[in-house]
Amino acid sequence: MIAVGLFWTSFGIVMGWAPKKKVDVGIMLFFCAILSLFICGSICLFQGLPKQCPMKEYLITFFSLFICGAMNYPQLDWMSKAMKDGPNGIIWSLIQASFVFPFLFGVIFFHAECSVIKVTGALLVIAALGILGFEKDNSSTQKGSNWKKYAFASLLITGAAQILSNFPSYFPAAEAISSAWRSAFFAGGLCFGTVIGSILILKKKLAVSIKENLKNRNMWIFCVVLQGIEALASIFLLYPGMNLLAQAGVGAIAYPLVVASGIAGFELYSLLILRERRSVKQNAALAMTLLGIFALCWK
Repeated sequence: MIAVGLFWTSFGIVMGWAPKKKVDVGIMLFFCAILSLFICGSICLFQGLPKQCPMKEYLITFFSLFICGAMNYPQLDWMSKAMKDGPNGIIWSLIQASFVFPFLFGVIFFHAECSVIKVTGALLVIAALGILGFEKDNSSTQKGSNWKKYAFASLLITGAAQILSNFPSYFPAAEAISSAWRSAFFAGGLCFGTVIGSILILKKKLAVSIKENLKNRNMWIFCVVLQGIEALASIFLLYPGMNLLAQAGVGAIAYPLVVASGIAGFELYSLLILRERRSVKQNAALAMTLLGIFALCWK
């Protein structure tokens, strides 16, 4: 799980680099989704439809993940726009803290397990979001505070997407739907979202932008890297790791471990590679976020 979190920081790194390399994030995501849909769709053809899943749970899973995939376009596009001008490490940590949304959703609507420690963890994360949002930046790449509106918009839509991604898990029969089918549903939604988003944003410039990006070597490098890491991390690390943690009786810490290692890994990248600077309050907020994560997974 720690390795998965570190590998997934590649998405944040690419979202920060894409605008600098004149790569349109929407077009890049479209080709990423096409590649993922082809791979997952090929696996699904061999697996066939899940036989032990009632149609209701199947439709819930399909629509939840399809909409989640469609929301991935504005989520990553806004993250990229925020990272273009703002402190990448702070923005990444801010958006990753969205995992508190599915936790609160589960507690409020499905009476998920809750305790004083878990509530304290959620409050720590929420307080950290406030500090990161209002504290003045010391980043050398910062150009005003315009990045904050994109970062918080990405935070909110990421939280909503995570709720949708987690929603099918509240219906036990939906577990019969394999990860390949789930990934295909998500990829289909991402294709839909990127097409609609690109049409609305680029309009008449869409054809020109597609032509320019198809010739951009960096766009293809980013696509191959992101999909390669996604596939390897999911097949060899994420799902086997979840199984091993569940067998050890600590399955609840799987996702928090991914988020915590992702925040820590990207923060190191921001400090050592991007040379971003942090205030005392920002460092305190990052520490509060990590403490909140561990409190939320406390059994």
